[in-house]
Amino acid sequence: MEVTSALVEQTLELFEQDCSASPRVFFAPGRANLGGAHMDYNGGKVMPAALSRGTCIALSPRTDGLLRLRSAQFPGETAEVPIADLRPGRTKSWSAYSEGALYYAAQAWGDLPGLDIFVNADLPMGRGLSSSASVECGMVFAVSKLLEVDANVDEMIRLAHRAENEYVGVRCGILDQAAIFLAKADSILLFDCLELTREHLPFPSEKVAIAILDSGVQRELANSAFNERVAECTRALALLQEELPGVTCLRDVKRRDFEDQKDLLPPNLARRVEHVVSEFERTNIASRALRNGNLAGFGATLSSAHESLKTNYEVSTPELDTLVEAAQSVEGCLGSRLTGAGFGGCTVSVVSADRQEDFSAIVPEVYERKTGRKTKVDWFHPFSGPEEISL
Repeated sequence: MEVTSALVEQTLELFEQDCSASPRVFFAPGRANLGGAHMDYNGGKVMPAALSRGTCIALSPRTDGLLRLRSAQFPGETAEVPIADLRPGRTKSWSAYSEGALYYAAQAWGDLPGLDIFVNADLPMGRGLSSSASVECGMVFAVSKLLEVDANVDEMIRLAHRAENEYVGVRCGILDQAAIFLAKADSILLFDCLELTREHLPFPSEKVAIAILDSGVQRELANSAFNERVAECTRALALLQEELPGVTCLRDVKRRDFEDQKDLLPPNLARRVEHVVSEFERTNIASRALRNGNLAGFGATLSSAHESLKTNYEVSTPELDTLVEAAQSVEGCLGSRLTGAGFGGCTVSVVSADRQEDFSAIVPEVYERKTGRKTKVDWFHPFSGPEEISL
């Protein structure tokens, strides 16, 4: 699988409209999480796959120390700032994701020259497919190549994660950045967010495909209930630690201990912990299923995860529920759930390869009939991590 040539060509064309230099071009994928929902900041395991759509970055050095940043997704807007003036919290605009990655990469690896950068994406923003992390990871990777740094992948993950956490101010875990940098084709990544271990599990593209459907409900992650969920989990952990002092994160809470102690928690916090406990169990079931080639067993964990995200974590929407129900009604759909943080965005489904045509026809029709919203199916197989594009 290769990066879409049309995306690269459009990025070069738009870059060259405003800059005469010959750029270097980089690509970083988006990602869909198939297991371990909201587990990254709770120390659990996650099961993401990178997608063959993402962010294309054209970049060339300047000699004046100025960062000049443009984006195809924000036409007519140019962010100009001396690189020496980059600071966390400097801006809340679209440029913050790129600025943050450049800021922390420069801190780690040395001063940057001025830069002309054009960013283009064929990944929808605000839909739970890690469009922001795709930008951050692409920028960090590009700087490592520009400065000829032999960067360790774990260092690049940390730098991109700091851009989101500290420069932008979203209290997310490390899932998105790890998923993008560690991705391999035709594999689902099993990443332990506490122990930082990783395993690539087989996902045979000749047998199954990943279907992404956009609910059409926009979400703004930094301004949504996401940070509220993080705070709720932090509060629940503190309450449980009064009786379970050996617990360092919610992932450590075992089923028996939770059942014994859940009356200590307010009802909403008990529901949040119920999701974390059950989702940790599900990721173990899902990973064993993939190791054993049990694709139906893996798919079933997606559907049970969605039910928990809906009732326990309360991050679904009526539109997402309708998409999941429509997907589950199609023969050959092995499982379906929302992907990303929720509150809108997309669903991800695992579908038998020989049922893709039926799935593409049925699910959008049912969704439009029930919600009045149009959608379509985008098909993916797991993709690889960031790369420089040879021109």
